Amino acid sequence: MRRAVRAILRLIAAGLIVFGGLEIGLEWMRHQVEKTGIRTGHCLPGAALIGLGVFLFAASARLAERLTDDPDE
Repeated sequence: MRRAVRAILRLIAAGLIVFGGLEIGLEWMRHQVEKTGIRTGHCLPGAALIGLGVFLFAASARLAERLTDDPDE
């Protein structure tokens, strides 16, 4: 069960990283097309999502161990 929980946590972490990268990438493309400044209001949440995803990915094994009490299969 621990392996399944760890896989789900890593899947969620990967999704957070992808959405954060999309947010920053789309803001960068808007900046390139419209020739305007980059709005930090769109980049900061994207960076926060990427940071949260990296943290969750790194801590997934430890969190899976805390969330389950059965031995790894």
